[in-house]
Amino acid sequence: MLKRRTLLQGALAGAVLSGCSKEPVAPSVSPSNPFTVDGSASVDVIVTEEYGGFAAAAYRKKYAGATISPKLTAQLSDDLLPRFATGTPPDVVLSTGDQKLTLGKLVKDGQLAELQQLLDAPSWDDQAAKVKDQLVPDMLEVGQFDGTQRTLNYISSVYGIWYSASLFQRNGWDVPRTWPDLLALGSDMKAAGLGPFIYAGTHPYYLLELVLTLAAKTGGPDVTKRIDNLEDGAWKDESVTKAINAVGELTKRGLLAPGTAQYDHLGSQKRFLASKAGMLPCGNWLENEMKGLVSDEFALTVFAVPALDSSPAMASGLHVAGTAPFLVPDKAKNKAGGLEYLRALLSADVARQVSSESKQLTIVRGAADGLELTTALGSARDLLSAAGDQIIKWYFDTWYPDFATTAAEATGQFMAGGLQQSEWAGRIQAAADKVKQDAAVTKYHRD
Repeated sequence: MLKRRTLLQGALAGAVLSGCSKEPVAPSVSPSNPFTVDGSASVDVIVTEEYGGFAAAAYRKKYAGATISPKLTAQLSDDLLPRFATGTPPDVVLSTGDQKLTLGKLVKDGQLAELQQLLDAPSWDDQAAKVKDQLVPDMLEVGQFDGTQRTLNYISSVYGIWYSASLFQRNGWDVPRTWPDLLALGSDMKAAGLGPFIYAGTHPYYLLELVLTLAAKTGGPDVTKRIDNLEDGAWKDESVTKAINAVGELTKRGLLAPGTAQYDHLGSQKRFLASKAGMLPCGNWLENEMKGLVSDEFALTVFAVPALDSSPAMASGLHVAGTAPFLVPDKAKNKAGGLEYLRALLSADVARQVSSESKQLTIVRGAADGLELTTALGSARDLLSAAGDQIIKWYFDTWYPDFATTAAEATGQFMAGGLQQSEWAGRIQAAADKVKQDAAVTKYHRD
């Protein structure tokens, strides 16, 4: 059967093709279509968070003939590793959660497309500007492997210590400015019958995050850079030693809420939100993760990890991590559609929707401006603004996830009294040295 004549959109608007013997004319490169997207092709999008699918509406509005229905899954590795193995991966993936993909291995196996072309493409909102010009530059580095952009880490996760502003106000407690202030506050909370400090004991990475942030604030950004680069003795640095000893004081002084070692992240967060504990270290996904349990009266707020003393190397230092990596598989059937989906995701409207509904900040600059923010998101944004260029970062947990697990487990054992400080440092340094010497492990480097 002969097809009806079709009026092509975009750069070919007005050109009429008739008959069934002619092949469709491929779209040409243009500022509005930099990847030559076939507007009638479907886009296979697999995400682990609901907001990962928010760009679908913008994509469908531009390409009315496209089929795009993002699939939400909690079983990412189970679903996708067989597809990568058979060369039939989806076009876009958001990798978070317990079954997140091992990105370093996928990069080593040549499975991830380069994303520099996305960053250099015209912005979805302003064709006179490039995509990368609309983004927070420090948040792109985490997605680079040996200088090549392989993932786009979409969420700017602000880490700190959470508290109830209303609880502090009722008790006349001030936000601590130094670590000794925090310990003194913990003693006041304990005297008031409140468990001062709680964390996810079964997921001790949260505690390791606290140690590394404190170490970097004390000794400067090179502390975590040396750790990332697997330098000899990096985990025995004086600043790291001071930080782990300072955090250990929470145990020595009895400032941990009862049962802390046994709680997972959800259990510890629920205890905190039920006012059974006064302070909780976490990233600012907390509000979204605990949706429905955070009351307005609680006034959930975050403060930056306080420095060890009044003269730190990074007085405004704040750990901010680019999280929620999106990727386009190199063997995707519709790679152009995958790149275009990410370009839509980086538009101001989609990023604003993500911040509004997930209560998180994206890497799109200014996307949260003008939104009515909760105390939680507003305090995270204010900390990020105050930090300026004193952003604390590290990447070894992405590059070497098994090693990061070892370091976190050792930290949990230290806090439980199972390791002395020297044993903690020795065990982690030995594990780092093993990674460094293992020729089978692909190494990455920070300049």
